[in-house]
Amino acid sequence: MAAIGFTRRLSLREIVAQLAHDEFMVINATLFGALRELGWSHGRLVTELNLVMGPGYVGRSTVSEWVNQSRIPRDPLPTVIAHVLTEALGRQISLAQLWQGRATVSQLWVASLAGIEAGWGTEHNQRVIADWLSRGDEVFDCDRRRFLSTWGTPLAGLGWSYVENLPEGDSDRITAVRPSRRGRAITTSMVSICAETVDRLRKLDDHEGGNLANIRFAHRYLLAIGQHVHSGDAANSQVADQLVELWMQLCQIAGWMAYDAQLHGLAQRYFYSALHASRALGDTAFGAHALAHLTHQAIYCGKSREATELAHAAVETAKDTSPAQRALVDMLLAHAEALSGNAYGFSTAADRAANLMRRSDVYTTAPSWLYWFDDAECMVKRGHALLSLARVSSGPPAAWLAQAAELLEPRTSPSDPAFPREAVYNRLWLARSYLWQSDLERALATAADTFGSSIVRSPRCLAQLRELDAELQAQPRLRDLAVVRRFRSQAREVVFAQRRA
Repeated sequence: MAAIGFTRRLSLREIVAQLAHDEFMVINATLFGALRELGWSHGRLVTELNLVMGPGYVGRSTVSEWVNQSRIPRDPLPTVIAHVLTEALGRQISLAQLWQGRATVSQLWVASLAGIEAGWGTEHNQRVIADWLSRGDEVFDCDRRRFLSTWGTPLAGLGWSYVENLPEGDSDRITAVRPSRRGRAITTSMVSICAETVDRLRKLDDHEGGNLANIRFAHRYLLAIGQHVHSGDAANSQVADQLVELWMQLCQIAGWMAYDAQLHGLAQRYFYSALHASRALGDTAFGAHALAHLTHQAIYCGKSREATELAHAAVETAKDTSPAQRALVDMLLAHAEALSGNAYGFSTAADRAANLMRRSDVYTTAPSWLYWFDDAECMVKRGHALLSLARVSSGPPAAWLAQAAELLEPRTSPSDPAFPREAVYNRLWLARSYLWQSDLERALATAADTFGSSIVRSPRCLAQLRELDAELQAQPRLRDLAVVRRFRSQAREVVFAQRRA
């Protein structure tokens, strides 16, 4: 006799469990679609997130739960994931769109330009300074505010916004001075002492590079000057302008240190703070300089479109400045064009820069903060641009690589007394160029000469050493050679020692 079928009544606990299971199996369509559009696997998203958060922060199984079960990651990951996808796709992926309104914006991981996106002039510069002062002590602690780099239209758009709002004569300069607090007036003599400190911080960066300890050190001085600017401690209008100028230059120095430390979001915020200060002062020459630094950073990060836009904005800003200033931005435009594979655009801008550097007044009219840029440095930048062109263009890479090596070589001595950090950086690129020309012996010898440069503590230099190591590892016919194994072992020891320093 056949059994009579019936449906068992589920308990309340079983019903809740089934509903929970069904809910967790709902795919996050936005996240799934973004990964599919990018051609990214779950593992690729893990890699990209760990580049931002640190090694091992995110695991592959965790990403699967976000995609396949619509689980919400812990803070600050919802914000960071939206940022990473936005940068990769080149369009905005909002937090609400990605997590269906179930995640909150992180208060500690913020976009590099958050709060300073719009507005120019003295009042807005004061707001930028106030933001640093209100959160300045929290910038570097591991559980405090981190800045996520910004690319695409938001970054380039701010550069062009600066150009569209360039000052007209001295009417835009700071003229009003708040009454100084009793016994707190900053005098001209005091400003001179501060200026000497700023010059020494430049030398610190030139010699050691942008390690975290040096950034913290510079940031303390930046906060001190910012406090005087914001509080109105100047004895007169001239001192007020000088204080803002020192603030502006410290932002640029700290920005370059952060860039050298590969803290690109922090660097962008410093550079744009310098840009705002230059607008408040009506100093278009330094404004062009800040845009040049942002261009340099975009080139380093491989952002060719942003680099080209920022370079054009810098060229427009610098059109009435000194020949040296114009040569610098033209050479950066040349590099941006090279990064895009535009050989004609590269040669046109590079030749224009070279012609400017031949002018008899190129050094006598250059601003003091451009002390590092001379004809040899201009040629070094041309060499770096040629390396970029050789890697992305269908032209004659062998000829470009050989020419690049010739241009880089004069500024590659690790014992360079003035600019040892840049010398090490240039030398490691020179070593990589030799490897690309299949000259293994020369590549290893060139790179090995940098191992004794203990004074240089530059993550950017270490990154080039790691790139060289990876390129050796990627060539099966080379990586098993005894000389290569020995070199790679020494290189890893250098990287490890610098990380511990």
